[in-house]
Amino acid sequence: MTTSISRSRVFLSLLLVLGSVMAGMNPAAAEIGNNNNLPDGVVGLATGTQTDSIDTKVWAIEQIGSRIYVGGRFLQVTAGNTVVNQPYLAAFDSITGQYIPSFAPTLDNSVYTLQASPDGSKLFVGGDFDTVNGSPIDALVALDPVTGAVDNSWTGDVNGAPVVRGFDVEGDWLYVGGSFTSVISSAGNNAAWRALRFNVHTGAHDPSWRPVVTGGSVWGIAASPDADRVYLAGYFSSVNGSAVAGGFAPLMASTPSLVAGAPSLPFNTANTNRRYLYDVVVGNGFVWVAGSEHFVQVLNESDLSLERFHLADPRGDYQDLEIVGDRVYASCHCRADAIMKSAEGVIWFPSPPAGETDAPILAQGPTTWVAAFDAITGDWIPSFVPDATSAKAGIWAIHGDQNGCLWFGGDITSSSGSAVDNLIRLCEAGTIDTERPSVPGAAQVLGVGVDSVDLVWAASTDNVGVAGYRLFDAVTDAVIVEVPGAGATVSGLAVGSYSVYVKAFDAAGNQSYRSGIRSFTVTGAVVDIERPSVPGAPAIQSIDSGTVSLSWTPATDNVGVAGYRVFDYATSLILVQVAGPSGTVTGLAPGTYQLYVKAFDAAGNQSYRSGLRTVVID
Repeated sequence: MTTSISRSRVFLSLLLVLGSVMAGMNPAAAEIGNNNNLPDGVVGLATGTQTDSIDTKVWAIEQIGSRIYVGGRFLQVTAGNTVVNQPYLAAFDSITGQYIPSFAPTLDNSVYTLQASPDGSKLFVGGDFDTVNGSPIDALVALDPVTGAVDNSWTGDVNGAPVVRGFDVEGDWLYVGGSFTSVISSAGNNAAWRALRFNVHTGAHDPSWRPVVTGGSVWGIAASPDADRVYLAGYFSSVNGSAVAGGFAPLMASTPSLVAGAPSLPFNTANTNRRYLYDVVVGNGFVWVAGSEHFVQVLNESDLSLERFHLADPRGDYQDLEIVGDRVYASCHCRADAIMKSAEGVIWFPSPPAGETDAPILAQGPTTWVAAFDAITGDWIPSFVPDATSAKAGIWAIHGDQNGCLWFGGDITSSSGSAVDNLIRLCEAGTIDTERPSVPGAAQVLGVGVDSVDLVWAASTDNVGVAGYRLFDAVTDAVIVEVPGAGATVSGLAVGSYSVYVKAFDAAGNQSYRSGIRSFTVTGAVVDIERPSVPGAPAIQSIDSGTVSLSWTPATDNVGVAGYRVFDYATSLILVQVAGPSGTVTGLAPGTYQLYVKAFDAAGNQSYRSGLRTVVID
């Protein structure tokens, strides 16, 4: 159950049925229907897991770059007309939706939660597995998001029949919730009871933050970006020796103590066996909890008082929460006949016990497997009723991707009249960028070293923006290097002849057609390796309509300066390359830039950078 916050607002595209709205709430605008059908999905259902009673194939969805990662209890991936044995964890292209077979880690049991590291270098995986890629690793692992290899530099590990169910990242901490009794990392070996935190970069745990959670397990964990708080949700009865109601615990982030004076979470059933939670998220001053007896509660983070109470009647429990832009999405096994009821107080299920009454209903109307709420006000959005069908268990994973689409995973059999394999994507029409960047220029050789080559090429253009370039071996079509700008230095080359070409790509994953081929030879001979001296800081000669003319004091070199490159300090991209100590940069958008110069010689040696010059384009 991933509870990450997407950075882009998702306007979801669905076939909708407008709910009836009572006084006190205006109806939301109708939503546009567009189920962006995926070509691939996941099938099969493992048994002998911690969650055999819940027949869902997908438990978690996460994104790093152009890849969507899916974790769960599934056994195979449906790749077009082929069924591939890739159990528990698989990757898909975020644009095409196609399965990526090169990412193929092997795990021996279910995955329940996924989390990207802030820099995208690691995919954290939690579940009830015991081995990863043939090595004994229990319940928690950091993987390389490209290869699926275990990142052994990350040292965190949990023990004690461990199961990991929830992640959240805040600052330098990866918060982990589940069922375990000890932790091992580079920080030592300590007892740890169902919740703790690790340094997200190194895996060293924080020995000072180990709340004692007993009487069950943690299913959801959320660290507040705005307050000194961490929230736990799940099946447990006490924290640090103090009883808590219904598996909800607000803790301090500075220490693992309970928040002083916090009220108990209100429940809507007299049956204490039905008081538990599946997930929690926090943002915009609200804490959102989802759980048994079909509710989503919205609490004010300032004092944890109840702001809104949402009930799906007559079924089913809310199972996953995701904040996406200015909305919160909550999934359930509510089925097609459910009615959403919203109030400012508790709505009892199935009916109030003696001495209790339901809070006045503010709004009600049809709902189904996923509901949407306003993240700013806490109100239900009745226009959002996705066209999807589940066999039984409903939807257990939600993710708002970087392309402006929403992914659902779970026990899903159809959407918008088409059969699906437990994974669907919903997008607004035209949301996904499918246009390729233009073809970059063929690589030009600036210099060949003993075992290296310096290359530059003419930049590409794109309807949204070029994200980078890939240099390929023209013989094998293998990627040699990926760079953000129109140039690269390739090192570690053996003696021999090489042929290369370039492709540009954008943030949506679209890749250009290939450039022309450029050949060069590495001889291994001793070559000039002395850098030119540092040129003077660029001086502004003139500025006009996005164009700036510059000059600078020339550099010197033991053989001879071949030219100069002007760089943007913010991006380290080359803006222009010239032969002499002056140049003109064109096409600058309005804004403030800091520019610097480097000299280079015919052997490809490049000077250290000059001083900076600030340029303001009106």
